[in-house]
Amino acid sequence: MWFLYTDNLSNLIVDFEYLSIKNLGELGKEAHLQMTETDLVDAELQNEKYQYNAWLSERIPLKRALEDYRDPQCLRFNYSSEKRVTVSIVIAIQQEHPHTLLRTIYSVITQTSPHLLKEIVLVHDGHPDIDLIRHIHHKFPIVIQLDMESLMGIIQARLTGASIATGDILVFLNGHMEVTRGWLPPLLEPILLNNQTVTEPIVDAISKESFAYQKRVEPQQMAFDWQLDHIFLPLDQHSWNSLPKPYPSPQLEGRVFAIDRKWFWHLGGWDEGLRDYGGDALELSLKVWQCGGLILAVPCSRVGIIYKRDELEAQMAPNRNPSLQVQKNFKRVVDVWFDEFKLHFYRYNPKLRNLTAESLDKPRDLRRRLNCKSFGWYRSQVAPQIRNHILHAGLTNYAIGKIMPFVAPHFCLSIKGGFPVIRKCLQTNFEDWTLTSRCQLKHGNMCLYVDYINNVRATKCTKKLTKNPWHYNYQHSSFVSNGNKCLQIDVNKIGLILSACDSQVTEQRWMITNVQEFKQDSNRHVCLSVSH
Repeated sequence: MWFLYTDNLSNLIVDFEYLSIKNLGELGKEAHLQMTETDLVDAELQNEKYQYNAWLSERIPLKRALEDYRDPQCLRFNYSSEKRVTVSIVIAIQQEHPHTLLRTIYSVITQTSPHLLKEIVLVHDGHPDIDLIRHIHHKFPIVIQLDMESLMGIIQARLTGASIATGDILVFLNGHMEVTRGWLPPLLEPILLNNQTVTEPIVDAISKESFAYQKRVEPQQMAFDWQLDHIFLPLDQHSWNSLPKPYPSPQLEGRVFAIDRKWFWHLGGWDEGLRDYGGDALELSLKVWQCGGLILAVPCSRVGIIYKRDELEAQMAPNRNPSLQVQKNFKRVVDVWFDEFKLHFYRYNPKLRNLTAESLDKPRDLRRRLNCKSFGWYRSQVAPQIRNHILHAGLTNYAIGKIMPFVAPHFCLSIKGGFPVIRKCLQTNFEDWTLTSRCQLKHGNMCLYVDYINNVRATKCTKKLTKNPWHYNYQHSSFVSNGNKCLQIDVNKIGLILSACDSQVTEQRWMITNVQEFKQDSNRHVCLSVSH
């Protein structure tokens, strides 16, 4: 249930600008202030609650100006959207800091033509701030506020907001964003040319510590692997040469995007079985592409976001996600949209195979009714780069599981502070490693590498081919890199070293929990070898 906030509100209005300091954080510059001990305690408490520096946010003007971050070529484009379309902005919030949300609203209103902006639908998902509601009601007649009464989750809150929106095009935002100059017309133009297009701006970061606006340097395509980890791909040559024109992207990031309202509901919105958060961006991306639409990233539109911990965790790969509900959400998406390729997903995520989920009859019926294409078509036509290198059907290129030394089988290889460590195994999948088709030994987004003096370290994985690839040798159960050097446990220091391979050295032998099923495959990749 939800109800609409109307005029029956007190006239007592809180001034949310009484702490603001003129020009602090202006033009997206980082902000710093001297703090007392009391300030530090207050800031720490607010940071724990809101997951960013809310204390500083209270002191940055609500109407701060940002620079124009667009490519200069964008200024040459002419857009016809102002005379032809209206827009509803849908913002769903949970426990959002008032000043940060108000800065989002002010940025939308000041950077958007009134001819385009029909309404802002703001959905309070659980525990609304009455002072904030009164302030918004008094200051912004264009904002329609809804209260979900009980906590329903961001996906359901967005659906509720979209259900009362009346604009021709829906634009979904989060409550801790700032839009920049000229952000909206470039998102609308491709939709006016083809109403089955979904557009997404380039999403820049706003520092959660200093509120500095941090421009993303290079346009990328978002995609995913079999574990549903997000990966970012370089643009193909045609898209690169056409910049800053829009380019296709296999997946939405999902935090901010524009879609034709009628087509959104034609697609069924989001699956009503998706709860809380997580999996919604992947579901809508597959639905759009497989059911006749396309997704375009739009370089001439830029929006900044504070990346909150909860939202990042919601988009974590399900096999590493601590939330059971998020795991169930991703499982629903896979079971509806992956067709026979879901077997490959479950091979990497065996613990999710037996999760129970609500009935899938409605989303499957919708897919049949819309005559949507197969996941095989999506792999070959939408994402050929990831088909060839990541979403290939021959999974012999990988081994996955916990990595344990023979000399200490109750201990697992892990990472701490940028260094590989050996520690007692946990009863979770947070210690799973993948030997990728690029011969990378990968843990989450970190990869083992060998430095110039043969030390074994961990660093953030790249999409480039590694100079020192890893190979797993079945015969000797060893990891080989950098010539004929093997990964070896240093028993005295409970650490890792790289030593000359010797099949008689037990400290060089390692078990991978799920490697046996890969060993039986006939098509072995070079990363899985049978001899040194």
